[in-house]
Amino acid sequence: MANASLGDFTQQAAAYARARPGYPRELVDRLIGAVGLREGNIVVDIGAGTGLFTQLLSGRGLNLIAVEPNLAMREQAPTMPDVRWVDGTFENLGLPDSSARWAVAAQAFHWADPPRALPEVRRVLQVGGSFTVLWNDRLMNRTPLLAWTQSLLRRRAPDFDEGYRTRDRWANVLTTTGDFANVRYDEAEHITTMTADRFTDLWRSHNRLCVDAGAAAVETIVAELSGYLRREQIETVDVHYITRAWTATAVYRN
Repeated sequence: MANASLGDFTQQAAAYARARPGYPRELVDRLIGAVGLREGNIVVDIGAGTGLFTQLLSGRGLNLIAVEPNLAMREQAPTMPDVRWVDGTFENLGLPDSSARWAVAAQAFHWADPPRALPEVRRVLQVGGSFTVLWNDRLMNRTPLLAWTQSLLRRRAPDFDEGYRTRDRWANVLTTTGDFANVRYDEAEHITTMTADRFTDLWRSHNRLCVDAGAAAVETIVAELSGYLRREQIETVDVHYITRAWTATAVYRN
């Protein structure tokens, strides 16, 4: 594994597609209800990656646009006939004004530059449209294995920081430019059961870990983790998550 650049998932795309968890369907259903989607509405999934969140919207009668700047990530996405893929970013979506009912960013908005991204997202939303940002946060204290893995990360990658998932931050960020208001919060816990190989791939898939720790340290982490799983004869791993979501309403000025 070569050293990675921050935010460039080219080297992690295959592991990302193999390992990353999805999102709880009950939370997705609540979000869809809260923003008042109807059949035929245009929804934009920004920073769609390999389409993990997009898949949960597919098949619902929506017009889906998945925006993802990284070709390697787009190529890992499954075929979804009702999804149009676009090469774009939060700051330059390349979509028409007032064209979408809902924009969503799953596991992605921490890569954006909010002062430029928020006006751009608001630009493509219709009057009354909404923008949701959400993240899966691992609950590393839920099982002995997860706690052991957390101690391994602290030992081998002390600079690895996922503090961007802090609960209170995003309610403030979304309103900083005046383009969005009335932030609503929702959450749901879920468990993804992974094979041992998928669990080790999970750490290979983390761009920030690869950058903060370096390629050599990541391979050391994976080797130690694999050895632990073999010694303990662990074949499957229950990874506990909480998905946190913030939804804000677009503000339009006369």
